[in-house]
Amino acid sequence: MIEKCVFCEIISGHRNANIVFENDFLISFMDKYPLNRGHLLVVPKQHYQFLTDMKDDHAAKLFEMVNMLSKHVWKVVKADGLNISQSNGIAASQDIFHVHIHVIPRFNDDTTDDSWPSRKTFTEKELQSLAFSIKSSIKSKS
Repeated sequence: MIEKCVFCEIISGHRNANIVFENDFLISFMDKYPLNRGHLLVVPKQHYQFLTDMKDDHAAKLFEMVNMLSKHVWKVVKADGLNISQSNGIAASQDIFHVHIHVIPRFNDDTTDDSWPSRKTFTEKELQSLAFSIKSSIKSKS
């Protein structure tokens, strides 16, 4: 039995997401349970289980887009910093086995002990609003 991939379902349009950016190669959308306001995911449309399964030029293209999206997220949410996170394998805490990169805005007061912030719950309207703001920032630079 093949397990369903939530990201493949989003890519195919069978599951909803607050999409920030999409092209032929990748899709980026708001994390449904973000660590902070503006946390988004960048996902190649082709299913790869691990980053190491990707061709070098595809991995480079993915990170080029992560860099572009990071600039807009940082600006829109007025973050104090930014984490870029990508995990491969259970030992590295990968829980969805489709390559994805987290773009996580960080704020000086988001934790007291240098750990990861806890997951938060935002309303659908809040996630849509953030996605719209980031999309608008991207379009203004096009």
